[in-house]
Amino acid sequence: MKNKKVLIVGLGLQGGGVALAKFFNQQGWRVTITDLKKASFLQESLNQLKNFSINYTLGKHDLNDFLMADLIVKGPSVPWHLKEIQISLRRGKRVVTEPTLFFKYSPTKNIIGVTGTRGKTTTAMMIYKVLKNQLEDKKRKVYLAGNIPHRPMIALIGKIRKEDFVVLELSSWSLSGLRQEKLSPHYAVFTSFYPDHLNYYADISAYWRDKEVIFSFQKPTDYLIINQRLAVRVKGKTQARTIFFQKKDFPGRLKFLSGDHNQENAAAAYQLAKVFSLNLEKALKTLQNFRQVPFREETIFSKGNLTIINDTTSTTPIATIKAIDTFENKGKIILILGGKTKNLPTDRLVRELAKTERIILLAGSFTDHILYELKKKFADKLDGPYSNFSQAVKKAYFWAKKISIHESVYLIFSPAATSFSMFKNEFDRGDKFNQLVRKIINDQKN
Repeated sequence: MKNKKVLIVGLGLQGGGVALAKFFNQQGWRVTITDLKKASFLQESLNQLKNFSINYTLGKHDLNDFLMADLIVKGPSVPWHLKEIQISLRRGKRVVTEPTLFFKYSPTKNIIGVTGTRGKTTTAMMIYKVLKNQLEDKKRKVYLAGNIPHRPMIALIGKIRKEDFVVLELSSWSLSGLRQEKLSPHYAVFTSFYPDHLNYYADISAYWRDKEVIFSFQKPTDYLIINQRLAVRVKGKTQARTIFFQKKDFPGRLKFLSGDHNQENAAAAYQLAKVFSLNLEKALKTLQNFRQVPFREETIFSKGNLTIINDTTSTTPIATIKAIDTFENKGKIILILGGKTKNLPTDRLVRELAKTERIILLAGSFTDHILYELKKKFADKLDGPYSNFSQAVKKAYFWAKKISIHESVYLIFSPAATSFSMFKNEFDRGDKFNQLVRKIINDQKN
């Protein structure tokens, strides 16, 4: 395929676009990257590609790039209905995604795919730890990749072998590309399903249609481990050997994680350990000692009565509800909330906010949507909306310190919305939060 032209649509900042560009460049392809974001926004990724021969169209798309390409690789958040993608498909162009390429060219079929609206990262990492502790030796390795920052799948091609195992976190966007090729992983784990990404999908049915790809094309020899609450949705729709799980299926107690949802995540990983006939006592110990994943109800500071939690990856109302449920019986909650909307239902979240002591609002379309209702119900405990993130965090810390003089308090950053009105992405948002907290605490010491 030397000198064939590939167009990568969406460079991004999480490593996937960079890995694709390097992969194709090293295979002798002529690489072009297009992204609606400008070079200044993408500089971190561009710096990693400065020694590679690549053409760029940034800040816009040029239809000629699409029509001249022999292959188009669509980034995860690039919609299939993008005008240039649709024209390309009508012209007979092949449009694929990174997971499609990985599934096609991976020498190993020992692929464990993990999806779910909530819990997929934690569950994927739990499974990775369990498998790595028991299966990895001189002859085989266990890898973790997928919808996790800077762990692109394509970077494993050329590294993994037939006997290796790969745990993949798969988002709905990742799974959408596998539908075209009728591909599902040999082992599928489905953690949960709630409304999400309705700023991307026309409705929840379209979102489910992508999610169900994880089991849609499985064979009778494959395995599906799925949350018991989804039994109705999966009934009669899969040929795989199906194993349901619920929180009570995990026989131990998590030492470093709280909440029923994490108990469910551990139960899913434990069921997979059974499928692989692993030492269950060892698997149980690994899961019991599993520590928090960065940015997912992560404790970043704890002293005396004050605990600060970074839950920046909670970009949906249901995720923030889970955070409130986790900590409501441990102490007073100071919640930093708000951002850009995903067009998701908010009624239940607004009701759950009654369990908080103070609500610090960040500016954004999500906040605008719920502001009237919040003022009507909780006017006496609202601060903001703040368009300055530093001011919002300082205000939250002020209230948390004041309350912590007399009782336990949890300052929780769980926005329930996306970050794009103020940050590059939720991980950038999480980093900024950690930096601000460290600065505030250091300033208090001096």
